[in-house]
Amino acid sequence: MAAEAGKSGGNRIMQLGLGDIIALLLRELWLMALVFGVLFGLGVAVAFSMSSSYTAGASLLMQLGKNYVYEPVAGDAARGATATIDQVVQSEVEILNSTELKRRVINKLGFKIILPSAPGYWNPRNDADKAAAEAAALKVMQGGFEATTAPQNNVVRLTFKHEDAQAASLILNTLIDEYQSYRQEVYTDSTGPVLQRQKEAFDQRLAEADNAYRAFLAQNGVGDYDTAKATYAKIYDQVTTDLYAAQTQLATDQAKLAEVRSNLATMSPEMSIERDLDLTVPNKIFALQQQRQDLLSRYLPSAQPVKDIDAQIASLQTMMSSGRGVGEATHKMGVNTVYQGLVTQKMDLEADMASVNGRMVLLQRQAIQVLEKLQGLSGLEAENSRLATERNTLQDNLKTLTQRIQENQAAQEMTKGSDDTVRVVEKASMPDRPKSLKRVVLILSFLFAGFTALCAGLLRVYTRKGFANADMAAKALDLPVLAQAKTKAA
Repeated sequence: MAAEAGKSGGNRIMQLGLGDIIALLLRELWLMALVFGVLFGLGVAVAFSMSSSYTAGASLLMQLGKNYVYEPVAGDAARGATATIDQVVQSEVEILNSTELKRRVINKLGFKIILPSAPGYWNPRNDADKAAAEAAALKVMQGGFEATTAPQNNVVRLTFKHEDAQAASLILNTLIDEYQSYRQEVYTDSTGPVLQRQKEAFDQRLAEADNAYRAFLAQNGVGDYDTAKATYAKIYDQVTTDLYAAQTQLATDQAKLAEVRSNLATMSPEMSIERDLDLTVPNKIFALQQQRQDLLSRYLPSAQPVKDIDAQIASLQTMMSSGRGVGEATHKMGVNTVYQGLVTQKMDLEADMASVNGRMVLLQRQAIQVLEKLQGLSGLEAENSRLATERNTLQDNLKTLTQRIQENQAAQEMTKGSDDTVRVVEKASMPDRPKSLKRVVLILSFLFAGFTALCAGLLRVYTRKGFANADMAAKALDLPVLAQAKTKAA
């Protein structure tokens, strides 16, 4: 029965009650006490070997400063973009946690303050001793310092643990002071030298571009390309306008000359200036009429003397009616002034036309020369545009760089000595109470030792053969126990 119970005890242990399991654990009490004693003893030894430490605290206020405003080296893309407060805090905490900062604190305070319980490191004799002392001090600095932050909070809380209360506050305050100066070195203006180097490079390139452009203009006999082109274009427009005006004037003079010639063809160079008429017949008629009046005073109209006079008067009137009664006595001829005026006008027009023709020839020659010059300048336009664009671009870039350098220098002067990015909210003061982990280590050791001892007892119960009593065997095997034999002594 004992053998059968040993084989099936592990499989049937789950059928036992809590009291049965406690009874089985009591059977393994010595094993559990041994495990508990060993582990708890080790925990007690570790707890009492730990020394007390003093924790000094301080706090810093991080604000957005010039160092976190983006200033592009070239161009204005994204200029003025700022970091978030979390990014600012994380960047500053990274500087606080840097090894270089802790080395500066060590160099300033010395090994005696940081390692008061290790006098062997206070005065290193050689480089190896100094390296060992620095490693030990750096270990203390890195292990004791802690910077804690919270999201969306610009306050950084600093703590430093050390075995000496006065040293804890002194080290933390020294670290804060060194941090404020070290961060200035970290954020040393790097934009200014880069801008200056770029400006010098652009100065050199601009000088080369100026020399190339001047050589190009001198080679083509041009002082200023744009001015020369505009001047020649203006001259060409003026010459063309004058040429058209001359052609118009010539056409006008030709029309006038044709009209004058036409008028001259219909005129005589001479004209009548004086003419005397022969009025004998009219005078004779007048005399006969007076004589008839005298006769009528003595004769009747039917008298023969009156009829003779009437016949003479009728004959003379008939002659007058036929146009032969009045003749030309004398006729004087002279120069036709109108004709002479037209001749003078003709000569003037011919002279004007000769002058206009000469002017037109000169204007046409000038137009050809100016047009050839313009065509030559047009052929140089591509090269001039390339050289001028390159030079103008370099000038604009140089102007921008000069402005950026001046702005950067002004900003550096304004922010020098007045950096408000980091402000000390609270300096570290000497802690008055030590903090020790002895109690915590003892409690954890007790709990761990008890849990491990319980696990060891349960494992032993699960793997051990047999039962503590007959009732337990009956429950586990689900069989009645008929008899119980005592274990014989060896």
